[in-house]
Amino acid sequence: MDMKKTLGAIVASFVVQYGGDYLLHGVILKSTYADTADLWRSDADMMHRMWVLILAQVIFAIAAVLIYQRGVEKKAWIGQGIRFGILLALVAPLPNNMIWYVVVPMPHQLALHSALGDGILAILVGLVIAGICQPQQS
Repeated sequence: MDMKKTLGAIVASFVVQYGGDYLLHGVILKSTYADTADLWRSDADMMHRMWVLILAQVIFAIAAVLIYQRGVEKKAWIGQGIRFGILLALVAPLPNNMIWYVVVPMPHQLALHSALGDGILAILVGLVIAGICQPQQS
């Protein structure tokens, strides 16, 4: 795979993941998190550790792109992107949200909404990666 596509897919998937996480957790689920504020770090504590979150998103983007590129086929990119996004959701956000539901005393609605939102976001990331990393037509 050419380096320009690889780097472009990494940057684009990072932007979609990071922006989508902000939209889901910082806007859509904001009131739910506020209702359970005693479970979470303060905003100041989270901001102090924000670099870890950003690093995690970068690692996820790099890994997702490199894994996709190893399994890409000469088929329609949309179908491959959806399939890959579903697999990403099954590997990362779904199990992570299930684990957090057991470990953190959060309401089941928050765990469910977070898992669904993160799963949809994984599918969007899969589509972005597939769209950028389409194999050259011969």
